[in-house]
Amino acid sequence: MAERQYPADPAYGALRLFGRWLGARYARSTSLTPPEGAEDVLQGTIVVGRRWSLAVGVVNTLAPDADLGWEAARAAIEQRLDAHGHSVLVWAPRRAQLPSAEPGLSEIMRSLDAANALPDGRLELRRPVNLYLRRTAMNGSVITVLGGLSAHWAQFTSRVPGSFQLNSDELLRLPSSPEEREALAERIVLAAQQPDVDDSLTIPAEDAWTANTLEDGGSCVLGTPKPENDEWSSSLRRNLRALLRKAAPMLASPADARALVVLGASTYAEEEKLSWALRGMDPSLYAGYDILAVVTDGVVKPILQPGRGALPWDEG
Repeated sequence: MAERQYPADPAYGALRLFGRWLGARYARSTSLTPPEGAEDVLQGTIVVGRRWSLAVGVVNTLAPDADLGWEAARAAIEQRLDAHGHSVLVWAPRRAQLPSAEPGLSEIMRSLDAANALPDGRLELRRPVNLYLRRTAMNGSVITVLGGLSAHWAQFTSRVPGSFQLNSDELLRLPSSPEEREALAERIVLAAQQPDVDDSLTIPAEDAWTANTLEDGGSCVLGTPKPENDEWSSSLRRNLRALLRKAAPMLASPADARALVVLGASTYAEEEKLSWALRGMDPSLYAGYDILAVVTDGVVKPILQPGRGALPWDEG
């Protein structure tokens, strides 16, 4: 067996997750042959039902965002995960600060050991963070929110005695439970009623990361240190078109069917931007594939897939 390399290739992690989704989707056994390529384009073959071959190209839109510090932290976490016997994909929220030393590495391990199982099969890791609330004026009834809760400011409107500023920069991803989200909103509203809020109050919260259990050895951390903004969105579209062209030669590979997997960053799978970016492109860039899927936040989202009976293993 080849020596384990750190940090792991995110495209290979996406390929492994796609293989699991494929087997469950078609109720067939799947096995993955050693892939080829590196960094932004990876080509592999999934054997379906021990008989048919699916050529899979993975384009990694995360690659241009990585920097030396991010990659070093990914490597440190993956080494610790492997040393503890885990085999997981850990999806860090966008612009997360990855720990590369103690006590952060041990906190990641404790979060994974105590992770909750979500209904869709993913794990949810909880990491303690703090929110900071301060009253800025006695009049009004509004909270100005910075950070991860900025999209949820309407939950606090007209519910607080005065004007406030809430710093939620440490909170990147909310728990999936609606009840927990509501409970956090209630804690913030109650904190705004405390007499010492003029001097800033610290409100404990939990940052929720997602993970997939692989069970076949080796872990990988996926994500991006870059924030989502207009500049990033424009570069994503340019990069995606270039990657699709770079992956095109794999269409000539002999196979019973072909798939294209696009790996990207998204704090929440339901808010990913890759689907609309792909649909807005020239469809000839991916016309030769039987399956087109996006992988982000631990979820495989099929964009194009044939109906039942169209693929060779449907008939076997």
